[in-house]
Amino acid sequence: DGTEPNLPNVDVLITDANGTPQTVTTNASGNWTASVPPGSTIANVDETDPQFPAGSTRTQGTDPTTTTAVAGVSTDGGTDGYYIPATLTGHLYIDSNGNGTQDGTEPNLPNVDVLITDANGTTKKVTTKAT
Repeated sequence: DGTEPNLPNVDVLITDANGTPQTVTTNASGNWTASVPPGSTIANVDETDPQFPAGSTRTQGTDPTTTTAVAGVSTDGGTDGYYIPATLTGHLYIDSNGNGTQDGTEPNLPNVDVLITDANGTTKKVTTKAT
C-alpha cells in the first residue's frame, strides 16, 4: 500500500544460469537489478543482512524465486513483501503516594488482564507479570 515503506540496502543473492553467484543490493525504492546470462536464474533475499527487518514475515512472493531470464529483455525477478509486526508494552503498579512515579516500595500489579485492540479491531487479552 502507498504508506508502506520500501526495504533499501538489503542484499539479494543471485545465482545465474551458469551457476555464477553475485550479490546485488536494493536501492532506496527497494528495487534491485542484476546483469545475468539468459536462462534459469535464482534470486534469494538475504534474511541475514543487517538491513533486513528481523522478525518479519514474508506476505508476498516466493523466496528464493526462480525466473527465466530472456536475452535482450528486462525480466521481472519478482516482488517480495514483508510484514513487520509492532510490539506494545506497558507496566501496572500501585502508586501509593500518587506522585506518578513507581517508588521502590510501591508494588507491581501482577495477574491483571489487559485488553489490547489492534488497528484491525481484533482484541487480545494479555495478563501482567510479577515484574
